Amino acid sequence: MQKYTFAFVSNSPEIGETVKLYSDPVTEEVIVHLATMEEAIPVARGLLDEGVDVILGGGGTGSLLAQTLGQPVIRITKTHIDILHALIKAHPHGDHIGLTTFGKPIDGIEVFEKLLSVKIRQIVFSTTEDLVNGISDAVGDGVRCIVGDGICERIIAPLGGVGILTVPSKEEILQALREARAIAAARRQERKDVVQIRTVLETIKEGVIVIDNDGCVRIFNQMAADILGFAGVNRNLRLPIGKPLPQIIQGTGLLGVLKTGKPEIDQVRRVGSANIVITSLPVIINGKTEGVVATFRETAKIQDIDRKLREKLYVCGFIARYTIDHFKGKNARVKQLLEQTRKYAQTPAAILIEGETGTGKEILAHGIHNMSERKHKPFIAINCSALPESLLESELFGYEEGAFTGAKRGGRIGLFELANEGTLFLDEIADIPPSLQVRLLRVIDQKEIMRIGGERIVPVDVRIISSSYKNLSEESRCGRFRMDLYFRLAMLKLRIPPLRERMDDIPLLARELLMKLSNGSKQISPAMMKRLKEYDWPGNIRELDSLINRYVVLLGAAKHDDGLLTDLLGELRSVGTTPPNMNPKDNSRKSLKQHLEVYERMLIEAALNECQLNKKRAARKLGISVNTLWRKLH
Repeated sequence: MQKYTFAFVSNSPEIGETVKLYSDPVTEEVIVHLATMEEAIPVARGLLDEGVDVILGGGGTGSLLAQTLGQPVIRITKTHIDILHALIKAHPHGDHIGLTTFGKPIDGIEVFEKLLSVKIRQIVFSTTEDLVNGISDAVGDGVRCIVGDGICERIIAPLGGVGILTVPSKEEILQALREARAIAAARRQERKDVVQIRTVLETIKEGVIVIDNDGCVRIFNQMAADILGFAGVNRNLRLPIGKPLPQIIQGTGLLGVLKTGKPEIDQVRRVGSANIVITSLPVIINGKTEGVVATFRETAKIQDIDRKLREKLYVCGFIARYTIDHFKGKNARVKQLLEQTRKYAQTPAAILIEGETGTGKEILAHGIHNMSERKHKPFIAINCSALPESLLESELFGYEEGAFTGAKRGGRIGLFELANEGTLFLDEIADIPPSLQVRLLRVIDQKEIMRIGGERIVPVDVRIISSSYKNLSEESRCGRFRMDLYFRLAMLKLRIPPLRERMDDIPLLARELLMKLSNGSKQISPAMMKRLKEYDWPGNIRELDSLINRYVVLLGAAKHDDGLLTDLLGELRSVGTTPPNMNPKDNSRKSLKQHLEVYERMLIEAALNECQLNKKRAARKLGISVNTLWRKLH
């Protein structure tokens, strides 16, 4: 249990002892300190500096302290009943009674005059001198008894009169003590909060400066001193506090914010010997700017943090690894595509990338993100055709604990939330099921999601880039894809030409792949390069990449081998044509069933290769179920 310390400052020792009598010795200690009105203010300030929680005062001294101390003062007031009791005690000493009152006359005294059949002279005072002169004048006019504080008795006694002390009631004293306890508790909590705030200010990694409406510094933490090079500032001295900001440092822009009342966010400034990024916010109270709060960091520190963050994002896979420069090609259509891409990247609009499998749609999506304003935010990609509907929904939107059987304890954040303020790349968007198309449309329109099994709306700010190997416009016209969703996704469109429409880029692409795989130690002869340009490349760049990979591996120590490359190219040409031993003139003794099984196997493998081993897409291409495809493979 906390114990508070109160100080009763007054010139009435009797009232002070009464206050001590009614106080709770378990929860509070009352110190009685006698002082004149002139002594009261410095005495009270000294007591507060010594750790006293609350000052109490009575009579004129209490009123004076409340008006001038600048700290909460609990006045022990005297009611009209308390005054009446004192007047009754004074009545035997004559029918002309003096009543002292601080600052202004007491209302309703005429009622007491009629009740007691006495004449009451009010002596209004503001200082001890006023009180002495007022009592002297009253005695000169025949007043022999003065009602008031303890000092009145000491003033009138040498003049031959009698002083009657006005004693507050027990209820008033107890009420004053309750108020003192409440204020003491609040002040201790306030001091605790101040210490906590100061500790926070001294431990955060940002410089903090706060100025008042006069431009004087009120807060200047240690990090601010360190960043700005104030060697003389330490945690105890805080030398800049109270000084006008221009006398301490210039170039912060805080005075400008104080004048205009407009915030400045992430401004790069040269202050002293440091380059800083500073955010300055006006403190607005009742529509008036009363000060400015500024936080800042050195630009070098920010760059270091950004580097570490990007490294972390790389580890998590939430970063775009490619730039637009990774999309190779000098073909006129490719140049036009890249020019379009650079323009589109600068806008916040959704982009749909269309192109055949293996044309480089994901590389283009990475490049768009890295050229956008969101480049320092997450980039997350997901293949919509690779996951079943239920799993895709939980991946995109997340789920709460207990949302379904097998839900992870604590729930899981979805990709939309992970990609907040960044980019979400939805690869093969045409394969998204109709039910999810509805949810996706709502996310795009409302910019908010709700986790599966959740009740809380989560706002998200995500730029969507989608891709499709299908003609999404045709898919929407045929009713296989929501037309309203198509329009949301295809605000801007990019079409990547297939490799067969840009044959002049094949030498460039082949050399780039050879350089990456063999550091330039392997080559392709001009004659074979011509052969490569004669093939239609249904698998596009991914198929070319596969061919070059196999070529480099099988070359061994050789620099080039036209025969090897011819064989590899022949194998590519055979995919989708009549497989070995299936010629009608073949004299093999295989049964019809065996021939059909071989042919079926070849078709399945060709479909899987074309679909990058995606069984769902391969099954759809072959017109069979995924289960049937799985059974035929095993």
